[in-house]
Amino acid sequence: MGYTVYRHSAGSQFVHRFLFFKCDARAQRYLAANAGWYTFADPAIAYPFDLGSIPIGKEGLRAALAKDVVLLLGDEDNDRNQSALNRSDGAMVQGPHRFARGQAFFEAARTYAEQRRWEFGWSLRVVEGVAHSNGGMAQGAYDLIE
Repeated sequence: MGYTVYRHSAGSQFVHRFLFFKCDARAQRYLAANAGWYTFADPAIAYPFDLGSIPIGKEGLRAALAKDVVLLLGDEDNDRNQSALNRSDGAMVQGPHRFARGQAFFEAARTYAEQRRWEFGWSLRVVEGVAHSNGGMAQGAYDLIE
């Protein structure tokens, strides 16, 4: 039997990295909400911001991009000065705030899969009127839990 995994903020960072590093997990759906920064699906750039030095391999990456992943973003999670926001150079390249970074992560993964003609099973859900709130994001995701 499989399961759905949902996490918010730093937990969302765990979810999307778990997806890449444990491609054989029994999870059927991955729900990642409002991560502060991402590990992109690009082995050409070094970890932790991309998969460059991680031995995931082509087939592992292909499998991860085909999985049922819903990236959840609060459209008001756009505070550039939020105290817990990662402001390292690697994170800032991804965007000025969580909302922009999530959109960039999704588009980069979609483009990476499309360029290789790989299946892409991810979707993006924007939760309107929600900032960096686990409760608000959970309300926007409850129908995705199986």
